[in-house]
Amino acid sequence: MADTKTYRAIIVDDEPLARQRMQQLLTAVPDWECIGLAGNAEAARQLIISLRPDAVLLDINMPGESGLVLAEELSNTAPAIIFTTAHEQHALAAFDCQVSDYLLKPVRQARLRQALEKVATQLPAGADDRHITVRNNHQIERIALTTISCCVADEKYVRLIHDGGEALCDQSLLQLEQDHAAYFVRVHRNALVARARIMGITRAAGHQWQVRLDQCAFQPEISRRHLDSLRKLLYHRTD
Repeated sequence: MADTKTYRAIIVDDEPLARQRMQQLLTAVPDWECIGLAGNAEAARQLIISLRPDAVLLDINMPGESGLVLAEELSNTAPAIIFTTAHEQHALAAFDCQVSDYLLKPVRQARLRQALEKVATQLPAGADDRHITVRNNHQIERIALTTISCCVADEKYVRLIHDGGEALCDQSLLQLEQDHAAYFVRVHRNALVARARIMGITRAAGHQWQVRLDQCAFQPEISRRHLDSLRKLLYHRTD
């Protein structure tokens, strides 16, 4: 029997009892799991960036930023938004944010399952692997993997150099390397590069080796440890 995909969701609600009840309902939905809980919009942003859920079960009325503000920020990007609220009057504004569904509290098990099954049908297998989620100027953005030339460690962040510019990523280089091993290759303890964009290697001043990348002016440094493996990759590559 073929393995089924497990979809991942986070729950955002300022009331602990409401989060607990929603988690119980979510756990009973086949092929879905709860991977995080948040009590406000800012905490939700951090979870979305670090955990990359498929869906967010989002309350609207919360202290600080409302769920509507967060949903508008995420409009037309992953993850899918399902509002869970006790108030009917926000429905029109909610769907202006391109949300997937609008559930009134107390949420019923059958209704939640229907909403999540709808989301699942809109998520092709492996879709999350084709993007990296970052925060850019207080906005959450998804960078298409195929547009990224290299990833460079930058203090506590990782700098993604892509066709549209640069962005800072909260994921570590090791996590990016493990999650996207088919796309990135390590050239230095501080850098990954896109395999498909490697054009060659060159020796710079000071006898330091660097990798030349297609569509990228930046040339990451190659460490001695990774030089031989990169040469072999170039030699045996058939693309």
